[in-house]
Amino acid sequence: MAFMPIYSFIIMNFRSVFHIRLQNFELQAERMLDAALKSRAVAIISAHYTNGTIVALSSEARQEGLCKGMKVSLVRKMSRSTRLLPYNRSLYSRMHHYLYQTVARFSPLVEPAVFGQFYMDMTGMNGIYKNDLRAGDMISKRINEVVHLKNHIGISSNKLLSRISTSVVPERIYKIDSGEESRFLAPLHSRLLPTSAQPSVERMLRFLFLRQVQDVQFVMLQESAAQAIFSRYYKPLAMEAKGMDTSAVQPLRKQDHIIEQTILPEDTNDEEKLCAIVRQMAGQVGFKLRRRSEIARHMNLEIHYTDGYRSERTGSLKINDEASVVRDCLELFFRANIRRNRIRTIIIDASKFQTVACQLDLFSPTETQHRILTEALDHIRRKHGFAIIKTAA
Repeated sequence: MAFMPIYSFIIMNFRSVFHIRLQNFELQAERMLDAALKSRAVAIISAHYTNGTIVALSSEARQEGLCKGMKVSLVRKMSRSTRLLPYNRSLYSRMHHYLYQTVARFSPLVEPAVFGQFYMDMTGMNGIYKNDLRAGDMISKRINEVVHLKNHIGISSNKLLSRISTSVVPERIYKIDSGEESRFLAPLHSRLLPTSAQPSVERMLRFLFLRQVQDVQFVMLQESAAQAIFSRYYKPLAMEAKGMDTSAVQPLRKQDHIIEQTILPEDTNDEEKLCAIVRQMAGQVGFKLRRRSEIARHMNLEIHYTDGYRSERTGSLKINDEASVVRDCLELFFRANIRRNRIRTIIIDASKFQTVACQLDLFSPTETQHRILTEALDHIRRKHGFAIIKTAA
């Protein structure tokens, strides 16, 4: 039993995990669709109304002084020559799925991440591809052949290092050899460590001037002091600073999330307007759950404020009728909305689904009424579309 930790460490170091990143994926997809955009200043925006923001932009647009997160109203004042394109989720989703099918031919373990990014577990594949660099070259060339999109591939013993390498290394294919993890991370900015995104950790890193990963590595050598400083985030931050990550590559699962996102037409902290929006979003989540005859054991509601701060709360949906879903989502919203600042975006993410059987005789009279009303609403929505019924403020 004493040899188990050493054995596990050796096994983890023998893993071969690829991260594929298509830089500026959305922009590349738009330019592939319309060749006239290739030499133009282009910005992809969340929405055309003035409160929309830039989510991706070309190098030509950067030269015009534009940047990510900039409001559309300001963009139109600064640059009249930049072509503004609405965020085309349908196009990016189709291309992302096509890319998934392409890379899945090289390994049975492929995990789709955000649009244009994938993890691949290539452990034990050297018998087929000879070595990791050759396998990476074959995958990269295949992507270029089928969609003509530029890509970068990071190779290491885990997902964390592979992902970081594709974001900071300019080489098309880059491999971090076993034993070089800490040395690779040392000169990089500490914000690349996932745990640094936690508000309390971010504040401490700024306060202690721990700008580079090597600064964090040095602090972690003083174990008792580091535990006192970072509290419950000490262990994950210490592992990340060493380049350790035990998470597995998770193959694609059928519809494992229901996500509703609303970017407000106008930034607001008006509780009445915000509650009406949450009710509408909750109604859409509940409608999709009932079509699947499922409940969500994990429900996350996230709020994005205008100053960039994010707040989120987690719960579950044990009943999927209209009234219960709206009530639970509103409760999460009130718990998450901890500031007076104006809100720009609200996201509801349901996951960890469980099939339920609906038997009205098992419910109380009130619950039975809710079920009957919900079924009537769903019948109207299926016939005329979800937008036919508006939620009252």
